[in-house]
Amino acid sequence: MAKQFTVPSLAEADAEYAALCERYVALAEEHAQIIREADVLEADIRERKAPAIRPEVAELIGESVDTSLFQRPQRLRELRQRAANLEQAREIVRRHRDDRIGRASLLACNIAKAEYGKRVAKFIAALEAAKAAYDEADALLDALEREGAQVGYMPPARSIFFADSDNGLQRFIAEARSNGYDQ
Repeated sequence: MAKQFTVPSLAEADAEYAALCERYVALAEEHAQIIREADVLEADIRERKAPAIRPEVAELIGESVDTSLFQRPQRLRELRQRAANLEQAREIVRRHRDDRIGRASLLACNIAKAEYGKRVAKFIAALEAAKAAYDEADALLDALEREGAQVGYMPPARSIFFADSDNGLQRFIAEARSNGYDQ
């Protein structure tokens, strides 16, 4: 049994496109993680207010304060800057990926072209066989009419695609063959 053809994804067809996709996903995942972390930190800042006095002053008067409470705003700024940088990087990678779609598509189509050609050739053969069968059936009606029979008693099954002229069929076959799909 022949192996069934699998249509390649753009990433399978083009390693550079695949790398851009992977980079975009990694940036998106990190961006989401940074946003979640910033949201948690911002909620913590709202819930747990920093003391009114600075740690240095608290130390001088013999009190202790949680110094990490004072570091949170700076950390939040860092997280927001990182999120902005990630968002900008994602946009640049997205544009590069989108610019690469044409090349990746060409490579994917080149991989699939032979298989597509086989399938179109099979379709052409089926159309030609259908046309021959149609012509045989139509010849019987023509023979009845030549004998003077009123074929309305046997309603014909005529196809616009095949009837009277081969133009539609012949144009399709000629176009397919001119594109190299006649194997």
